[in-house]
Amino acid sequence: MTIRAEQIKLATTRSPLWTVAGVVVLSLGLAAIQGSVGSLSIPVEPERAATGVATFGVPVLMILAALSVTGEYRTGMIRATFLAVPNRTRVLAAKAVVAAVFAGFWTGVMTVASALTVRAVGSERQGAQLALSQPGVWRTVAAITLYAMLGSVLAVGLGALIRHSAGVIAVLLLLPFVVEPLLGALPQIGQRVGPLLPFTNANAFTEVPSLRTVSMWWGPVGSLAYFAAVVAVVFAVALVDVNRRDP
Repeated sequence: MTIRAEQIKLATTRSPLWTVAGVVVLSLGLAAIQGSVGSLSIPVEPERAATGVATFGVPVLMILAALSVTGEYRTGMIRATFLAVPNRTRVLAAKAVVAAVFAGFWTGVMTVASALTVRAVGSERQGAQLALSQPGVWRTVAAITLYAMLGSVLAVGLGALIRHSAGVIAVLLLLPFVVEPLLGALPQIGQRVGPLLPFTNANAFTEVPSLRTVSMWWGPVGSLAYFAAVVAVVFAVALVDVNRRDP
């Protein structure tokens, strides 16, 4: 029942519609650019074709996930939510599940669509590795989808902790695009701290070209495990905080 209630909340607002539209434009737009301006003789790898999805689409979906929490605190609706469902752990878990499924679905769709867009716009050589029969395409789809789902759970947790839309949006944008690249680029410090940064590990797992400048201590599976552990810790802290603080 709690999950159904969160689904209804998501379906009755305009935010998801505009979010999906933004993801479509960013993902397919960058894929079309790669197919039209890249070298006609060099194949485009699946992870490169999906750069727009992972780099821009996923953060947009994460922001939507965070706003599903902060929006209720801003309007005071969270009081009615906790009155209807006193189990706050169940409420936050339901928000995380709905956000993760929504983000995962659209990320998977847009990753496949990005590969097809490069094949349609680019040359036959460019799209040689992007046929849906290629296992590399589905590895990329699975990796970015999993990243989006974990990222949405992280965003819900951060939203519950910060409780202010501007604050959580700043964290979700500054951390992967400013803070982590700067830390990774610092001499000496970058190689020590860089492999421990969450979004750096997420990017290493998806293997999508990014701003990452450090050498990782482990492979893609290790990076996934580390990012998942960070998500689990943040969400667990959010559960404790939600159960201890007044709405």
